[in-house]
Amino acid sequence: MGNEDAVKPDAGAEVPATHPKGFLFLFAGEFAERFSFYGMRAILPLYLSDQMGFGEVGSGTYYPLFLGLCYFLPLLGGYIADNFLGKYWTIVGFSVPYVAGQFLVGFENKYLLVLSLGLLAMGTGVIKPNISTLLGMTYDQQRPGQDKLRSNAFQYFYMSINIGAFLSTLIVPFVRTETGSYLYAFMVPAVFMVIALGIFAAGKPYYAVEVINRHRPPMTPEEKAERWQVLGRIGLLFLLVTFFWGVFDQSSYTWVFFAKTYMDRRVFGYELAPDSIQALNPLFIVLFIGGTLVYRTVTATGRAGDATGGVRPTSKMLVGFLLTAACMGVMAVAGFLAGSKQDTVRVALKEGDIILPPADTKLSDVSPAGGKVELSFPGSVRLTVSDWVYDPDKKRGLLSDGELEFGDGKKLVIKGGRIDFDQSRGVFGTGPVSLVGVLETRLKPGDYPLGRDKLTIGKENTAAVKVGETVAAPKDEKPTKVWLESMEWVRPEERVTVWWMALAFLVITVAEILISVTGLELAFVVAPQNMKGFVTGCWLLTVAIANWFINAPIAGLYPAMHPGMYFLMLAGVGLLVAALFVPVSARFNATGQTASPTRAPGARPGSQEGNTEVV
Repeated sequence: MGNEDAVKPDAGAEVPATHPKGFLFLFAGEFAERFSFYGMRAILPLYLSDQMGFGEVGSGTYYPLFLGLCYFLPLLGGYIADNFLGKYWTIVGFSVPYVAGQFLVGFENKYLLVLSLGLLAMGTGVIKPNISTLLGMTYDQQRPGQDKLRSNAFQYFYMSINIGAFLSTLIVPFVRTETGSYLYAFMVPAVFMVIALGIFAAGKPYYAVEVINRHRPPMTPEEKAERWQVLGRIGLLFLLVTFFWGVFDQSSYTWVFFAKTYMDRRVFGYELAPDSIQALNPLFIVLFIGGTLVYRTVTATGRAGDATGGVRPTSKMLVGFLLTAACMGVMAVAGFLAGSKQDTVRVALKEGDIILPPADTKLSDVSPAGGKVELSFPGSVRLTVSDWVYDPDKKRGLLSDGELEFGDGKKLVIKGGRIDFDQSRGVFGTGPVSLVGVLETRLKPGDYPLGRDKLTIGKENTAAVKVGETVAAPKDEKPTKVWLESMEWVRPEERVTVWWMALAFLVITVAEILISVTGLELAFVVAPQNMKGFVTGCWLLTVAIANWFINAPIAGLYPAMHPGMYFLMLAGVGLLVAALFVPVSARFNATGQTASPTRAPGARPGSQEGNTEVV
């Protein structure tokens, strides 16, 4: 293997108390890979709904289908690794289509989109059950008997997952917002996936030695009967957990849609992207891991006793189901407090957005006369365009040159897809930017050329002219377009604060810890040794079933319902599932003794990486 640290120590030799070298490669590689996956996943719902033209209904259908596939394919990944390639070569081999999918998904073509999402689901799904198993195998071979060392390694491993998820969920939406390009934003996780593959491949000499057993004896009738018995015991428990994942995964798309339309996302003077708010989830997980480690250190050194407090695992899960309902109750309150949405037209510029009342003519019905278009809006606002093109796939009108005249006669001139500030001096003087007839103006802060002067746009759409100072005009690598699209809008004063969603994320994260971490380990403990992998596969399957058979079919309900009613409906489902869990848990406890899981929470919510390899 090229290094003595990659093989199992000889019998009788002293086992080192330090982490094997392979851990560093696995830690760094997992950080980069999870950064890649969660960064892509964070912006995918809005990419499908806004950029690809599927709308909230289409995005709410296709995103759960993709997510379900990501959690169904681990079954295939475990089978391929165990019977053909081994864990290392399975990870390396399926990282290649993973990388290809990351690079392709940002190109706005529906055929490439289907291909890229398939590659991404195959890559992450097949890799998912193998990397953490390889970590456990490496410790079992190179540090036999060092259970505490291995447990610590998994804690650090989980930290890498959640830190990667936290940073990517902030950074990737930020890149998308600042550049105005989903393609550039998707390139960030693509690059991190290349880095992840390189780091992981470089560590091969330091990983566990794998032996593939292709000729396992078939299961005996007794083993088959035992499998059905275990499945019967955990089946109803897993079924109810499926409903939990159905509610939990709403946070990655319907919550994003809600934040986009109904929420004031300004925090300490900075406006968050609607999909970056998901970063709170891994942040809370990291904080809980650190708090749990400190607590266990104190209880281990300060006093004797069970750190779990002797609480039944099923009791913890019941509290988790109740918290799930409470979380959706918080979202329901936010939904009812928010104002009503109304139809508007968004003029999307490189320099920001202008929100107008609906035009007198539907955008799809506009017919250019010799390439020229005139659109009228309430409030005496008129748009004159010389190169109008309507894209039926994305349901938006495109233009490069035009003139937007407001109710007071002031004009905004657009040239080459950008605002010509020099010819729009009447609009951009010193002081607040006031556009008569406009519902809302969202200009990006920054410096812009104003002839031989410099125009500075600050927060809250304030303008300042600095005479004699110049700034270079921006250069676009490719032709820039302005687009008009219909959108739903809520008045700024009627939007609810983003802190409601922060509270909801805090509650759902605690619920995830109590249900996911506790439930999986509980099922793992009651399963015999030859069924650990089978139980893990069933657990991952609950996430796939939740997205395929719950979230995808109800995708049309959120856009059609009042958000308060939609979230209240999910809160009611949560309470119903909690009520059903009481007899199910009583039956589970009555069929045998249960162990009390003591492992600290750490797996990235909704992913369950590595949970089963710790025991």
